[in-house]
Order: sequence, then C-alpha cells, then structure tokens
Amino acid sequence: MNPLQIRIDRQAWSDMIGHCLEAMPCEACGLLLGRLSPAGVPAALHYMPVSNAAADPLRSFELHPQELVRGLYTAAGKQELVGIVHSHPRTAPYPSEHDLATLWHTTPSHWIVSLRDPSWPEVNAFAYRKRHRDNCKLEAISYEILMD
Repeated sequence: MNPLQIRIDRQAWSDMIGHCLEAMPCEACGLLLGRLSPAGVPAALHYMPVSNAAADPLRSFELHPQELVRGLYTAAGKQELVGIVHSHPRTAPYPSEHDLATLWHTTPSHWIVSLRDPSWPEVNAFAYRKRHRDNCKLEAISYEILMD
C-alpha cells in the first residue's frame, strides 16, 4: 500500500465541498468513511458532516464529541475512518499551527478545503507522521476523485 495516495468517491467529494460552503463563514468539519486496504489505496466512500463545537468556529474546528461518537459507532463494522476534514474559509489549504497540534495524527488522512475563493475551492490532503512527542512531519497525499 502506498500511504501517500487515497481515492475519494465523487458523491463524497461533492458532499464535503457542499458542507464546507454551507458552513461559511465558520470552519466546517467532518469525517470521510470508507475502507482501508492493506494491498491497495484507501477509498473514501462517504462524507459525514459533524458540527463544529469550537469556542471560536470562525478560526478553528473541534468535532462535536457526541456526533463524532455517533458517527463512528454507526460506521463500525461497515466502514472505517479514512479521513478528517475541515475548512479554511479565508486561508490556504495548509495546516495551521493549531491544526498540527491536534490529536488526529493517527488518522490516515487529513483534508483541508480552502474557500478563499468560494467559486473555486482548493483541497489538499495530508498525512501527519508523528516522530517525537512534539515533532510532526507533514506529508502531502495525492488523491483521485472516482467518477463512478
């Protein structure tokens, strides 16, 4: 498996972008669910929006705990968590210092949707590779949108 590649279903892509646009001017957040294949490339098959519970949702995101647990419980046995998503309504699709300090480093992918130009969203996917307690290496992940 190449850990630096992922596929995303076209409908999951559309749902992800739509949710991020609807949440503006706040940051949106959600989960990408699908399958992890030891012999192939992970596939994100569904996007599940999760409410942003951050104290300042205009500048940060925090997945609502009850919605997160409910979503993971519902997906258990059917799908796996293959990605975390959040938007940057005013900045580039690169992790902020706050993003790098989160505990999502074990998730296979972290997607950032930039809405600097809402008519042309920019999306980047990353993998965080924690090397030491406070040291994180960021690696870009290439993605392919599946067209059915």
